[in-house]
Amino acid sequence: MKLPMVNIVWFDTNEPSDTTWQSIEDLLASEVCIIDSMGYLMADTDDYVIIAADKDYLNEDDLYGRSQIIPKGTIKEIQYLTFK
Repeated sequence: MKLPMVNIVWFDTNEPSDTTWQSIEDLLASEVCIIDSMGYLMADTDDYVIIAADKDYLNEDDLYGRSQIIPKGTIKEIQYLTFK
């Protein structure tokens, strides 16, 4: 099975302090992290996408590694990758 390669651009949580107290100004100046995650697109549902970064090169088994399930509400963009 030929799986598309994608880059998922998504918003992740951010703990803006180093476990120390911080001022309201510093807290309100904090932002979420924007993450790039690349891999094989395993599933695209109404609620989430599943990607896997690793698979058997020869496609001789059904094992995948470094998978992620990313909620659709956090996804900014899905970029389909092509290679020359």
